[in-house]
Amino acid sequence: MGINNLQLTPELIAALYPETLVAGNGPAYTFLGNHLRSVCFVVEDSGHDFLSEEQLEFLTRILTACKYSLDDIALVNAARQPVRFNDLKKQLQPQIVFLWGIRPASIGLDRELPDFTISPVAGVSVIPVPNPDIMSGNNPSGLELKHRLWACLKKLFSL
Repeated sequence: MGINNLQLTPELIAALYPETLVAGNGPAYTFLGNHLRSVCFVVEDSGHDFLSEEQLEFLTRILTACKYSLDDIALVNAARQPVRFNDLKKQLQPQIVFLWGIRPASIGLDRELPDFTISPVAGVSVIPVPNPDIMSGNNPSGLELKHRLWACLKKLFSL
């Protein structure tokens, strides 16, 4: 067999180009961020590419408090592309997935997970969080939810 007739297996090609190829057997999710620390936020915002300016600012403040930035995460908008947990796991290989205002069933998880709890699902920590709109402002219920979110983040990131 000459060099012009080489046949490479998909596994070998993936091993040769790990940073540049996306598997063709599932959806390739577009996301905001550089996903440097294997943390994924799945949101559902039909009015924006990813999040509204207010929600993105809120998320940025949370990340800063946890010593993270947008570069460290992948922000995926399920309103723009159907998201399935198994496909997301295959493409992004996250260690942590925040379900930011969406229910676990909407990404194909077969069980309900309580808000602000860290639940292991197939080797990934999944944390459902209520819609951040209800956490905005300084109303008593919003402040209570922010406190619950912060308690979860402290536990998750050992803050």
